[in-house]
Amino acid sequence: MPTASNSAMKKHPLLLCAILLFVCSCANTRYLHVAESAEIEGLKGYRGTVRAVNYKSSEKAISERRMVVYLPESYNKEPERRYPVVYLLHGARGNETTWIERGDVFYTLDSLRIAGAAEDFILVLPNMNKYYSDADYNGGHASNAMRAFWVVDGEVETHFMQDVTAAVDSLFRTVPEKSSRAIAGMSTGGLQAIYLSANYPDSFGYVGLFSPYAYDTIFGLRHPEFYGGLWPKMKRQFSDAPEYYGIMIGDMDFFYPHITMWNRSLDRKGYKHKFVVTPGGHEWYNWRKYFILFSKEVFR
Repeated sequence: MPTASNSAMKKHPLLLCAILLFVCSCANTRYLHVAESAEIEGLKGYRGTVRAVNYKSSEKAISERRMVVYLPESYNKEPERRYPVVYLLHGARGNETTWIERGDVFYTLDSLRIAGAAEDFILVLPNMNKYYSDADYNGGHASNAMRAFWVVDGEVETHFMQDVTAAVDSLFRTVPEKSSRAIAGMSTGGLQAIYLSANYPDSFGYVGLFSPYAYDTIFGLRHPEFYGGLWPKMKRQFSDAPEYYGIMIGDMDFFYPHITMWNRSLDRKGYKHKFVVTPGGHEWYNWRKYFILFSKEVFR
């Protein structure tokens, strides 16, 4: 009798091949440098304010996590003003500083705002890796890609709303409403953004998926309440559709065939969304571009 995981693999053979290519391409990746909080907050040359925020985790194995928050220049100048929030997720080889180190997101936002092309919003960069203990967490190291990819099981994601968004809403002057929350992510972070927005359809009015894949590995079966039943959840989500739901991918990306088929399924179901295909593959050149496109769309 075939197992649920075998059935899923037979149903999505192109996805399985893409996963294997992805894992093989980055299996030897080493842990990235883990920046100290003072080092993060000491970053210079940006118009806004950089904050490294430690927050209590509701996960059983982890007592505390850290996220990086970028406040727009106007935040300290207008103390009565409240702000929308963008939650930007890293991929399997990242942590909360990866979008800073590889994506240069703070400089990008500053440039867009100077040009009048993006609204003022709070940018939140959480750490979405699975850790087994505080010792394993070790300051929030970015895991070897082989491990990070295969342990995306829903544990971290299940606690996201209780831990990350609740902490942000309590610490900063946010607008805690669907119309003022956006979530986006690249690669594995795109997968997490798909399911976070589907599991919490009243929480995110803007969704950005950068080179995502749409179905988790067999480890997602550990938390079927989170990674199970995507289509019924999306039916509920699109009954009151997000203001913007964008899928962006390169035509040479190994997830392109899979995401193209998934996009057709969205079209058949009549779910309003935008599908953007660019030249290139699964790479930072594209993800930086996608962040710019997304930033121009949110809260306009």
